[in-house]
Amino acid sequence: MKIGVLGTGMVGNAIASKLVALGHEVMMGSRTASNTKAADWATQAGARGRTGTFAEAAAFGDVVFNGTHGASSLAALSRGR
Repeated sequence: MKIGVLGTGMVGNAIASKLVALGHEVMMGSRTASNTKAADWATQAGARGRTGTFAEAAAFGDVVFNGTHGASSLAALSRGR
């Protein structure tokens, strides 16, 4: 299954890493496509992990997890349209 994970912090990283370990294709989304935390995660995740913006991750996923900080969630989710 293709899954989008919004957020590059501890929550987003933990969810995305577990989903990759379970065999899913995962895109970690952040404010910018060049986010270094997301790039580092994708390198560790291997072929099933990729990065993009919030909007790209939302479009990629059959399912999308919101792992952003509560105070930032509305802004991140509005970028995912």
